Amino acid sequence: MTALNTRVDWKRVILACMADYLDAGGIVAASAGLALWTSTFKMSHGLVGLLAALGTNAASYAAGALIGGYLGDRLGRKKVYQYDLLAYIVGALLIVFAGGSALLFVGMIIMGLAIGADVPTSWALIGEIAPDRHRGKLVGMTAVFWNLGPVVVLLLAFVLSNLGLLGIQIVFAHLALVAFVTWLLRRRMAESEMWTAARQKNSLDRVMLRALFSRYRGRLFFVFIVHSLGAIALGTFGFFLPYILKTVGSQTQAASVGFNALYYALTGVGVAVLFMPLVDRISRRALYGIAGLFTALSLLAVIFLPLSNPWVVFGFVVVFAISTSCGQEQLYRVWCQELFPTVVRSTAQGVVIFAQKIVLAVWSLFVPIIVATSFSAFTWILFAAMVVSVLIGLAWMPKRPHTLEEVGAEELWGVKA
Repeated sequence: MTALNTRVDWKRVILACMADYLDAGGIVAASAGLALWTSTFKMSHGLVGLLAALGTNAASYAAGALIGGYLGDRLGRKKVYQYDLLAYIVGALLIVFAGGSALLFVGMIIMGLAIGADVPTSWALIGEIAPDRHRGKLVGMTAVFWNLGPVVVLLLAFVLSNLGLLGIQIVFAHLALVAFVTWLLRRRMAESEMWTAARQKNSLDRVMLRALFSRYRGRLFFVFIVHSLGAIALGTFGFFLPYILKTVGSQTQAASVGFNALYYALTGVGVAVLFMPLVDRISRRALYGIAGLFTALSLLAVIFLPLSNPWVVFGFVVVFAISTSCGQEQLYRVWCQELFPTVVRSTAQGVVIFAQKIVLAVWSLFVPIIVATSFSAFTWILFAAMVVSVLIGLAWMPKRPHTLEEVGAEELWGVKA
C-alpha cells in the first residue's frame, strides 16, 4: 500500500486555486454589468440570453473545458494552465474597451474558452498533490477562491456603481491584471508528479478514451447529472442574481450588487469553516443531505415571499449561501478527482464540465424570457432541479478512495491492478 502523503505544497495549491478566482470573477463581473450593458448597448431579452449562453458561464467555458481537459492529460497540467491565462487577459481587455455588443460577445467568449481550459487541469493538479487524508479539504479550497473572486469583483462594482459602465470596465481591468500576475507566478510551477508517473506508464490514446466512455461511463453520468441539475439553480443565481433582483425585485443597482457580494462572501466562509473541516471527517452523505434540505427550503422562500422586501432577499441569501457551501457544488469537485484514473482525470473533468455547461447554456438562453414571463414558474423549475439533484446524489454517492493511487492503479482496459 502506498504511504500516505502528508506534505502540502501551498504555493502550487494557491496558484492552481487562482483559476477559480478568475473563473467566478469573470462570471460575476459579467452578471454585475449585465443590466448596464443591456441599457447602454440596447440589448433585447433574447440578446441578453444569448450573451449568457455563449459567455464565461456556459458554452465557451464548456468548449474550453473539453479542449483543455484533454490537453491537460495529453501534454500535462502545466502546459495548459500556464498559457491559457494569456487568452483570458486578451478577452478581459476586449470587454474593457468594448464600444458595443459585438466586441462584448467576442471578449466574453475568449474569457470563457480560457478559464474553461484552466479549471479541469488546475483541479486535477490540486487533487494529485493533496495529502490523502485532506484531499477533500484542499479541493474545497478551490471553492473558497471561487467565492473570493466574486466578493472582490462585487465590492469593486459596488464602490464604482456610480460610475456606470466605466465602473464595470475597471472591474474587468482588475481581472486582466490579476490574470497577468498569476501567469507570471505560474511560469515556475512544477508539473504534477502523479501525472508524470502515470504518463510514463500509459499515454492518452484512443484505447484510453474509449475505456473512459465504457468502463467509467457510469461515473461520468453520475457526476454530470448531479452537477447539471444542481447548477441550474447555482449557475443561474451565480450569473443572473443582480439582474433578477433589479428587474423582478425592483432593487437598486447598488443593492443588487451588494446582495450578490454577501452571497459569495457567506458561501466562501461556509466552505472554509464548515465544508473544509468536515468533508474528510464525517459522512459525506449526511453533509450532502442536510445541505440539500436547507438549499431547497431557501428556494421555497423565494417562491412564496416577495423579492421586493430587502429582508426576504437577505434571508434567502444567508440560507442559500451557507447551505450550498457544503453541498452539491463542493462535493462535485472532490468526486471529479476521486472517480477517475490519473491518465484521464483531466479529460473526464473536461467532458463533465462541457456537458454540464451546454445544459446551462441552453437554460441561460431562456432565463431572461422566462423571468419576464413568469417568475413563479422560473423559481419552481429551480426548486425541482435542485431536489432531484440532491436525491440522486444521496442514492448513488460513491465511496471515497483511500488514496488516489488506488484509482490510478485501475487498468482502463479492464485488467485488474
